[in-house]
Amino acid sequence: MTTIEAITVSDDTEYPAEYRRQWSRARHSRNVRPKVDGGSSSGAKACTAISNWLLTIAYICEAVVLTFLLLLSLFTTCTFRKSNPNEPDPAQGLPGLVEIFDFHSGLPSFAFFVGAILLSGMLLLFTLFVSRIRRERLLVFLLVVVTALQIVWIAALELTTYHYPDSMSLMDGAAALVDGELQRFAPDYCQRYAEECASRPGSVPPAFSYFSRYPFQTGPMLWFAFAGTIFGANNIIAFQMLNAFAITGLVAALWHLGRLYGLDKHGQAAFAGLILSCVPLMMFAAFVYPNAVGFAITVAGVALTAQAFRIRRAWCSALMMIGGFLVCAIGVTFKSTFIILMLAAFIAIVLVVLRNRRWWQGLLGAVCLYGAHLLTKVPIAAVERITGQDFGKGLPMSSWIMLGVGMPPWGTPGWWTAMALQNYDKTSGDYRSQSELANTFIAERMHYFANHPEDAAQFFTNKLATEWSEPSFMTGYYSGSGNSAHHFSGLAKWMLAGSSGARLISFENVVQSLVYLLALIGIIVTIIEFFRLRHAPATTTADSVGDSTVFARTFLAAAFLGGFLCYVFWEAKGIYTLPFYLLLFPLAAYGVQTTIRAAHRRVTHMRSKKEQD
Repeated sequence: MTTIEAITVSDDTEYPAEYRRQWSRARHSRNVRPKVDGGSSSGAKACTAISNWLLTIAYICEAVVLTFLLLLSLFTTCTFRKSNPNEPDPAQGLPGLVEIFDFHSGLPSFAFFVGAILLSGMLLLFTLFVSRIRRERLLVFLLVVVTALQIVWIAALELTTYHYPDSMSLMDGAAALVDGELQRFAPDYCQRYAEECASRPGSVPPAFSYFSRYPFQTGPMLWFAFAGTIFGANNIIAFQMLNAFAITGLVAALWHLGRLYGLDKHGQAAFAGLILSCVPLMMFAAFVYPNAVGFAITVAGVALTAQAFRIRRAWCSALMMIGGFLVCAIGVTFKSTFIILMLAAFIAIVLVVLRNRRWWQGLLGAVCLYGAHLLTKVPIAAVERITGQDFGKGLPMSSWIMLGVGMPPWGTPGWWTAMALQNYDKTSGDYRSQSELANTFIAERMHYFANHPEDAAQFFTNKLATEWSEPSFMTGYYSGSGNSAHHFSGLAKWMLAGSSGARLISFENVVQSLVYLLALIGIIVTIIEFFRLRHAPATTTADSVGDSTVFARTFLAAAFLGGFLCYVFWEAKGIYTLPFYLLLFPLAAYGVQTTIRAAHRRVTHMRSKKEQD
């Protein structure tokens, strides 16, 4: 029942200053519980050792993945191919883009290195200057600027319609729900209302047809219905504004997790600089889909859960954990793959409980995870009850893995094809038959990859490049997926088309590589510090790290690794991996912080040596 050993540090004890500071902070921190049993059993030591080894494995795996992504981003950059490279679409004012990539491979250019050096220098100067501002004021400044930049981008686009097929189907279903036209959810809607059905856009299937394939999309539809109830149906700008405010909240939640991770004034100043340089984050709100909202709410729930380990009273800690998972459940309702974040939070709870031996927290965490998972099913039941329909199970999960290991005819590995829908139609929606077809295809592809390792390496390298080495993470693509009131003139055209658009991609490419590099530095330093604490001259000085810090570090590592591993096999899309990329920003800021700290030590050492000479 303890997180630190009962040792006495006297003024003349010869411990390194770093460990004395950490011990002093730990003794007076709200993160830890004092020793109450006066000793440590072999079982307690074993639990702590298990937690330490699991955390070490997670850190090392994250370092390996970041090394791979850094090399991938340095030597391969993906850009979307234009459907007509010579002429822009007259209705859009922008060149049309298709989900086909051009792979630019080879050594980084001289301009890339110059840009990386200049950007690194600017980030360091920004960090040193902004670190003088009080943390609370810096956070307010960051949130205001992030909100303002998103609003400027939304206003520059001024979209009146949106052409992403899923968004159109969700808006259609939400409008029917808000207007009370429940007959539009009936299986025979097009037979009974043939003329009305014929007037629908060809890319928007009838509501029953859509939700019988994707019943999990009822959660996102309810968010569209919520926005439509307040701001009117199909109000694109209002929906984007809700996204913008959610992303601002996301930045605040990541700031909090970064502080728990160990960011000091320099680290949080660096975090602010990295956030402000992230163009995809500022464009994310333009994507008319609840990804941003779901991610922001889920991360906010995780931040609340982290607070459970900063509270001493058991009942307050329990309420905070329950509240955190309830918030997470709401976020997962809007994007089902964010259950990865909930699982990562539970893994973090397990590792913390192994250290502090407050077993009830682990049990409560398991109950909360199960309860939150059940709550994510509520929208399906609610919509089925309201509409009087039974949408069935839809496409099996293996369908998305089937897509993720498939090769479309146009040669973009792992991206969407109609294969899953063809299986649905072929089996008349029978769930078991669909699963058998998908599993057979997956087994055949795995057998092919096993017998052709070079093709397998090429396939997954190209697939991961489209997900993690496309600098905009599809935010530019989706920003132009609609009709603009002014045909994308002004700022929107400058950022999305022509030579200026290419320069923006180059800037995003440098930032992306820099984030991977700084995050790699941050995780390497974290590993080094972790081993130093474990081998410090005290009984168990690694325990002096607070529970909430262990939770934050474990969550960020587990969530990022979970997202990376998921999209190795899942259907590919850069907009899907963007949230997990954003989880690297606290770690990248930690990399800047430790770089500044190392430089300061070096300068101090040189000065003292010079004075001695």
